[in-house]
Amino acid sequence: MRTKKHLMKKLIIKFGLIGASLIVGVPLLSIAIVGLGPDSFAVGELIGYSTIVIAMLLIIVAQLNYRKEQGGQLSFGDAFKIGLGISTIGGLAFGLYNTVYVLFIDPEFNEKYFAYSMGLERGTPAFQQQYAEALSGNNFMFSIEGQALLMFLTVFLIGFVISIIGGLILQRKGVVKTV
Repeated sequence: MRTKKHLMKKLIIKFGLIGASLIVGVPLLSIAIVGLGPDSFAVGELIGYSTIVIAMLLIIVAQLNYRKEQGGQLSFGDAFKIGLGISTIGGLAFGLYNTVYVLFIDPEFNEKYFAYSMGLERGTPAFQQQYAEALSGNNFMFSIEGQALLMFLTVFLIGFVISIIGGLILQRKGVVKTV
């Protein structure tokens, strides 16, 4: 058996990078297929959140792998650490992706998404007024940093919940062998 720390680190990196690849790759594929128009937002949200949940379910796979490598034993603490590591990698990847997205891929995203979510048409006086009010009142959430933090936390918190559930269900303190 490998050392617990080495195995845990290896699984966190392996499944964290697979999850991060899904979290970034699937939305990029969706953009290539659906495009960047306002009518793509509903589909993008569905694909995005579904992808995050699927990617974070890799936490369970990593926890099972760890338990198998440890002779059937898995403490809640170890399961939780694995989940937090994978969640952190996925969250960082999604925060970075969001930053690249709003800076380079679709620099008008904030305006387009605001118009979509408020049911307004861009360029109209009503849109201009409400968008200006939103910018003045919630400036941090419209900033690159605020959006990156929000995306990080979205992935991290979904992974956090899955980590707890997986840890509670999969924990095994010791295996009792009967003859």
